[in-house]
Amino acid sequence: MPNMMEVPIPVRFFFILLGPINSDLDYHEIGRSVSTLMSNTSFHTAAYKAEDRRDLLRAINEFLDDSIVLPPGDWDRKSLLPVDDIKKKYDDIRKRKMSKKKTTLSLEEKLPQYEPLQRSGRLFGGLVSDVKHRLPWYLSDFRDALNGQCLATAIFIYFAALSGAVTFGGLLGDKTSNLIGVSETLVATCATGVLFSLLSGQPLVIIGVTGPVLLFDELLYAFCKENDIEFLAIRVWIGMWIAVLATLVVAFEGSALVRFFTRFTQEIFASLISLLYIYESFYKLYMIFVTHPLLSGNAYCDNSTSDFTGANYSLANYSFSNWTMEDDFILDVPPMRQPNTALLSLILMFSTFFLADFLRKFRNSSFLGRNARRALGDFGIPIAIILVVTVDFFIPNTYSQKLQVPNGLSTSNETRGWIISPVSSTHPFVWWHIFVAAIGALLVFILMFLEIEICELILSKKERKLQKGSGFHLDLLLICYMELGCAFIGAPWMCAATVRSVSHLASLTVMSRTHAPGESPHIIGVKEQRVTNLLVSLLVGLSVFMSPLLREVPVAVLFGVFLYMGITSMIGIQLFERIILFFKPTKHFPSVPYAQKVKATKMHLYTVIQVVCLILLWAVKSSSLALAFPFVLLLMIPLRLQLKYLFTEKELECLDGDDGGLQSDEEDDPDFYQQTILPS
Repeated sequence: MPNMMEVPIPVRFFFILLGPINSDLDYHEIGRSVSTLMSNTSFHTAAYKAEDRRDLLRAINEFLDDSIVLPPGDWDRKSLLPVDDIKKKYDDIRKRKMSKKKTTLSLEEKLPQYEPLQRSGRLFGGLVSDVKHRLPWYLSDFRDALNGQCLATAIFIYFAALSGAVTFGGLLGDKTSNLIGVSETLVATCATGVLFSLLSGQPLVIIGVTGPVLLFDELLYAFCKENDIEFLAIRVWIGMWIAVLATLVVAFEGSALVRFFTRFTQEIFASLISLLYIYESFYKLYMIFVTHPLLSGNAYCDNSTSDFTGANYSLANYSFSNWTMEDDFILDVPPMRQPNTALLSLILMFSTFFLADFLRKFRNSSFLGRNARRALGDFGIPIAIILVVTVDFFIPNTYSQKLQVPNGLSTSNETRGWIISPVSSTHPFVWWHIFVAAIGALLVFILMFLEIEICELILSKKERKLQKGSGFHLDLLLICYMELGCAFIGAPWMCAATVRSVSHLASLTVMSRTHAPGESPHIIGVKEQRVTNLLVSLLVGLSVFMSPLLREVPVAVLFGVFLYMGITSMIGIQLFERIILFFKPTKHFPSVPYAQKVKATKMHLYTVIQVVCLILLWAVKSSSLALAFPFVLLLMIPLRLQLKYLFTEKELECLDGDDGGLQSDEEDDPDFYQQTILPS
């Protein structure tokens, strides 16, 4: 090709561009772009050494990373002068990132290989491994919190933790004749949260009261009342046995057994708790209708005097605060048969539920900006509580039962103090109660083990990109020893709150912002630190002094929160999705592995087995053997192991396996309940 060049030079590369004659593209500009590439020394060298197409593409990407692209237009010299400064700053940022990455990699190389659920064969081997892996990160756990995202997260989680503490504390006071109430719940949440944030292996876990341990305390109180045993004293012995059991389990690396708690068992347990939330909400509302029935006007007039002053009235499991008609007229018992009370309670309960649920769905709507929607969705429950309590405040002429919260650091029940003796002051000490407490400790330990370890598993998924490890052994031991302290002050059992913990993690997650249009953002990392958990715990503790405000919260609002927790927690439970598929033809099944890769008959058989187990658990919980329901839950593990004779390994993998990676779409943020199984 002698006529192509003005001077005879060797030709190494040919660039052939093919395109339509009539096109809006400027082929000349494309040629200039290729010339610019070839004039770059680094690209020119890489092109000479390239062996295939991928080498050229890699060289082009490196060139673009080092280039600043200006849009077409007229540029004068003064406008282009800052370009060098911008490029210099960009290079400095890249160097800092690379340096930080190298520091992190070198730190990780110095740390021993860490598999938290792999047995070491040594006594307390898992605990030692947790401490060794987490200790080098301790100082960075405080340095990494110096940013605005952590402060915003602390405020968000505070409202979530406060809502949970008030809700569970109010219901617990209702179940235990106020022996354990809101005050004890707030104090315990603060104290255990501070200790956990400073000493735990996974400080992203939020500690609080959860549904399963609340259910156990309800059943234990009924058992003690029936057998004339002092409730708070026996809990101290239970706390001691919990610490002993935790020590034995951690010593022999029992946390590795969490692998046997597969989705089969988790979903049955979670379904029971969800249904109990819903049942309790409607049952409490029903009791209000029994106490304050809808009567005609004449009936109210005929019965108001006798019922209104009935000093002998008592409603099972209810503890009311004194209420005042006028300044000089105070009753020690709640009024009965009040007009509009039942109707108002119905409105308050469902208003709380629908407002919280609306704000949860609003999170993924098309209104407002993404950050505003996320804020409203994240603060859904606190916003719903505040709005509904405000409405109730402006209806002073209609009676509604309120939370009973003492002033300051007073106990919820005046008959008890802040220190509980293991030897009853009102009942004779019986030595065999100590061994009865051991059985109770084993039962509640099963629930705690399940909640703590499953929460740790959810947070430690690889796709969440946590770098500082977890605390399967350390956190279990720490929480169980804190239960002993809770028992001595007559506070509720504290446990890992899964939904609140996932909310905490999601708020601290840093997502990519430079992805291409249509491409889902990916997780860059998580701001792993201890300060947000510490701040949340301290703020919850200070909330004890908000008792005048807490006394304005109607209990019907708490029933609405429980209804919300019960219904929304079903979102993340695959069992309920498969129950719905009973009533759908196969052509309308969703594109998920358990529906597409498993025969419909096999899938329905698996669902029926889970439903039968759920009914069995509910029957045990409702019988005189209610305290034994954790044992029945434990029997689900060998039952699951026997399913291999009914289903193939591939079918069980689809039905009982994990859902896969986290989906994080820009337009549709995953709901926290979708990311968890346990509704706590």
